Amino acid sequence: MPLHFLKTWAPFRIDALGLVTLLGVDELNLAIGRLACNRVTEYLPLLGGYIIANNGFVKPIPGFSVYNITDGMMATDVAGWFCRWLICQDLTWSSTTIRISKFPRRTMHIGREFIGFIVGAVALTPILTFACIMGDWWGFTNTLSMLISVVVRRIAVGQHRIALDKATENAMNMSLDRVKTFWTLPDGRVVTIITPRGILIGCLLTTPQPPNPRLYYFSRILGWIGFGSHVITLGMATLFSQLLSVTLLLTATILVAKRIGDNEYRIGSNLEVERHDSEGRDFRAAAYARLELTTKEEASMIAWNLFPHKSNESWWNKYQTCKSSKILMSFSNWDQILARKTEEIKSPKEKNGKEQKECGELVKEGEVV
Repeated sequence: MPLHFLKTWAPFRIDALGLVTLLGVDELNLAIGRLACNRVTEYLPLLGGYIIANNGFVKPIPGFSVYNITDGMMATDVAGWFCRWLICQDLTWSSTTIRISKFPRRTMHIGREFIGFIVGAVALTPILTFACIMGDWWGFTNTLSMLISVVVRRIAVGQHRIALDKATENAMNMSLDRVKTFWTLPDGRVVTIITPRGILIGCLLTTPQPPNPRLYYFSRILGWIGFGSHVITLGMATLFSQLLSVTLLLTATILVAKRIGDNEYRIGSNLEVERHDSEGRDFRAAAYARLELTTKEEASMIAWNLFPHKSNESWWNKYQTCKSSKILMSFSNWDQILARKTEEIKSPKEKNGKEQKECGELVKEGEVV
């Protein structure tokens, strides 16, 4: 039989079960769960296939806080897909502003789907062919189980993308008024997001549910069957089939984790994201200044403990001085202004005037970019 020697070739063994169940799970959870489309890896099998079957790729991630400054409301529950999208972005500590809006619905990108399908077929066909030639039926079954995992992922992720598209359409019928929101991430980073109120409530804070629950449920059952078969058959296949399978799984997983081929700023068919990173030093005070807060909105910031209480007159005097400056970037010297020692002045008016003069000197001296 051709290539018969490959069926008995086994100079060493690999722990295929450990590779399939442990490697790349956290990265895939984030990359797949953010629902971005990829023109290369849509039809490739991946490691950690059980994250689709157990619905783990859409579950909310704790540690987020959302401050709706416009409406004076605060929330900690964030849609699972948007949690992952934010974590995957290389955000600055505080100077990133994101605007999310709806754009005219796009037609289905047949070319992108076709490219992904061709890449998947080219990747899986050799493994299937070699298994048949060698008579390695465990390897053949393993390849079929990987194909099942691809089909299940396309159904499950596709259902959530359709749900997000419908939620976006419904959200635009709720409210088109834009709201200013301030988000804190689990790692301490903060980001300003400006978006229509309907999108904030219906898409970013609420996880859209699959439109066909029955199809979604049975796809998850099929996912568990495929994953169980993959675990068993990969360990029983010949070493040559194992190496081909593991190489494909690792390569595809790396491509997905690195988000190669993704369009980060087009989500689904309706949402468009615009990102802007402000220049200057990365301080929260500058982020507060860019929000252009009103007196009522500043009161909300105090209630949320983002601003110190009014009793901290020194802080508030410096804040108002920088805020009233015509040069917004005066907040980039906030650390210097806040740390500067001021002498005791009898009159609050004189004290405030001195601080305004100090802030002006910093701007004049060119210390503010």
